[in-house]
Amino acid sequence: MPFMLTKGPIAPGVHGLLDYVLGAVLILGPFVLGFESDTAKSVSVVGGVAELGVAMTTAWSRGVIKLIPPAVHGMIDYVFVVALVLAPFVFGFDDDGTATAFFVVLGVGGLGLVAATRFVPDEPHAV
Repeated sequence: MPFMLTKGPIAPGVHGLLDYVLGAVLILGPFVLGFESDTAKSVSVVGGVAELGVAMTTAWSRGVIKLIPPAVHGMIDYVFVVALVLAPFVFGFDDDGTATAFFVVLGVGGLGLVAATRFVPDEPHAV
């Protein structure tokens, strides 16, 4: 497993919880912030649903179905956060300042989170 995926200070359980938060923010954000672009709204909602799907299917304590190995989750996350930064320009809604700032801030913040996470299996938390 690549070193960069196993040595961060953020535990898998914390990252797993934040995945659900990010999914909810992506789904609700366009409506709370009043995006002008329908494309931006759609991309954000689809991205949020995808984020929740990856979160629920990762094989660590916060996963529900446990299909995706943590290291693969990490690689998916790197692609996802770069896609967030590029989305306004690729999908043509960079004229919507609120949506562009939302995507870029989430993407850059997400990149920091991903780079700081240990993508290793963890133990389920006791209830």
